[in-house]
Amino acid sequence: MQPEKLLEIVRTLDNHIPVSETKFSQIVKKMQPLDFSGYDQTDLVNACNLFFAKHFSDNLAIANKMTPPVIGDVMALVASELGLSGQFIIDPQAAFPDLIFQFASHFQRPIFAESADEGVLSALLNLAQIYRFDFTPAESNASKLIVSRLLGIDFAKELDSLIYLSQFQPGQAAIILADNVDLQSGVLPLMLKSHPELELLSIIKLPNGLFKHAEMASSFLILRRKVDNEKVVARILLAQIPELSNKEDFSKFVSQLKTWKKENL
Repeated sequence: MQPEKLLEIVRTLDNHIPVSETKFSQIVKKMQPLDFSGYDQTDLVNACNLFFAKHFSDNLAIANKMTPPVIGDVMALVASELGLSGQFIIDPQAAFPDLIFQFASHFQRPIFAESADEGVLSALLNLAQIYRFDFTPAESNASKLIVSRLLGIDFAKELDSLIYLSQFQPGQAAIILADNVDLQSGVLPLMLKSHPELELLSIIKLPNGLFKHAEMASSFLILRRKVDNEKVVARILLAQIPELSNKEDFSKFVSQLKTWKKENL
């Protein structure tokens, strides 16, 4: 990631998109004629997500659906270190067109996403073109990694819907961003009980410093469909990501992921 490139992209967006524009669909429409061909995909996704965060910082209806780019980056690191993979990266119920792109910019994989919100779905399609992603529905027999965020409006309903839409195949995993308060609510154990084909692999808490308020803190929830005739169940990984500025502790956290993968997957 090159900071000067990020600044160039954000400056271009500032010059072409007025501060008064409050419709996300119109912003994406204004982005389409712009030439970003000289920029790396990772820099482009980072810059645009940073621009969106800045542009909608005072619009709570949109800001609450957005995921800070750094969270997508850390999610990608966790998935990589734990060996969570698939031929496709899929979000079957995207809350906003940002997380899947931020996550997938770290991998050279086709992606696909669906959304019940027509505006989000349209933005997903258009941004995939702008970012130069291979946005392709996965074949039924292709391996998939599910990446999604639950907004917590109705945690039980959102999680149940995500499980249903994901159509987990044996060995397939999902890494999900969810609020800590929801994960502590008692819904998750009941959901796992009603879906015995799934196992809880991990809950990894994000650093408190990434959130303005403690009640907004979130974690990565990692689920996997059990492999047929699998006799050994992986030990659940419960971990806390240290503050990202603490390089020593963060290195220890990464080592913890590596060790857990070696012993359990």
